[in-house]
Amino acid sequence: MQTMEGFVVTEETATRTVDYDAGPVLPFHRRLVLSASSGSFSDGYVLGVTGIALAVATDTMDISDTWQGLLGSSTLAGLFFGALICGRLVDRFGRQPFYGPLMLIFTLVSLLQLLTSPDWSLLIVRFIMGLLLGGDYVSSKALLAEVSPRHWRGRALGALGFAWTLGFAAAYIVGLLMRDLGPDSWKWILATSAIPSIISFALRIGAPESPRWLVQNGRVAEARKIVTSRMGANYNLPETAPKSVEPSLRALFRSDTARSTFIACLVYTVAVMPTFALGTFLPRVVETLGVENPYTGSLGYYYCAAIGPFLGLLVIDRLSRRTMAFGGFIVSGLLLLPLMISGASPLFIVIVFATFALVTKATSTVGYVYPSELFSTELRGRGVGLAVASSRFGASALTFFMPIVVGNFGVVAALAMCVAVLLAGGVVGYIWAPETSSRALDPAASS
Repeated sequence: MQTMEGFVVTEETATRTVDYDAGPVLPFHRRLVLSASSGSFSDGYVLGVTGIALAVATDTMDISDTWQGLLGSSTLAGLFFGALICGRLVDRFGRQPFYGPLMLIFTLVSLLQLLTSPDWSLLIVRFIMGLLLGGDYVSSKALLAEVSPRHWRGRALGALGFAWTLGFAAAYIVGLLMRDLGPDSWKWILATSAIPSIISFALRIGAPESPRWLVQNGRVAEARKIVTSRMGANYNLPETAPKSVEPSLRALFRSDTARSTFIACLVYTVAVMPTFALGTFLPRVVETLGVENPYTGSLGYYYCAAIGPFLGLLVIDRLSRRTMAFGGFIVSGLLLLPLMISGASPLFIVIVFATFALVTKATSTVGYVYPSELFSTELRGRGVGLAVASSRFGASALTFFMPIVVGNFGVVAALAMCVAVLLAGGVVGYIWAPETSSRALDPAASS
């Protein structure tokens, strides 16, 4: 057998075939990135719109710090449970059954926000939205990771982070444009999340199942049909490691998987805790620091947050996963330290937050890739699900406490929490994390 530049020539058939993981980027791959990214855009949008909507609602209604924290963190809490539940389901039933329908249901639930008030009704609706987004996180990342060529996987999955940040920034701009529509403008701001989600559903119609998942579950004929129709008859089927266990959460903590599980949870959790907490309540944070117009003063953060993932895509396949992820945490934490010193000018505060957003979003793009590469196909859904759940638990907790800490202990204490998380996570991860950028999705299959 001869191997040449990703092509395998067998002596028996003298037929040139393309390796599933080493072939060129096809229109099929690009369409899948677009449809998966549309879901990430919706996710970023629904979370980004929360901060501006709550700020607008607080201007016209008396909402306590505790309720602001509850409403701000409710979607994140839903994401925690949704990722855990769906992680198990996508490993058992496949990626495709959840990939499109979840976005349609999410659209309908988004519109229910028009019927709520900033009380238990809105809390429940936002929690359900989080459940659905948690399921989309797991199914879209698993499907895209298992279909993308190895040399393009970083950029393909990194595009999800770019789309998420665009959605987050777009939500803030939409909120600014709509905040003066009347006393119920906050409801309409929240309900606009139905627009990107219905577009995402339309883009996902006809999306196939993961051929890699089908092969591992013995459905080879179905996998061959998808590979032939979407990629070409000359493509090999993907290789997978033998299915050794019935996947369960316990399997993630075996001696051979515990390290990957810890690192996946760490990289996801540290990446989102400070950015969610600061992003959700940024207008209040910058106002407390002395910026006269908090809405305008926050624009630099959101603009740079939108640019950051694009820069991340340019370097994601040039830097090691470990350096980009954990080195980024350390740099981001150091950037926030000057804000803890009193007397900073408003311009300096705006510049620091904008730079923080640029660095954080550029380097955290790797977080969309790293967890998917740490787990084999049989555990990928549950592994990514647990990582997402861990991150949303941490982000939900920090988002809940952020307005309470600012109100009772001051903004310096709130910033100190963010700095501690970033520096500790960066040091621990950099020392202990494995490198995965050139590793097969199923390592045993490449041995």
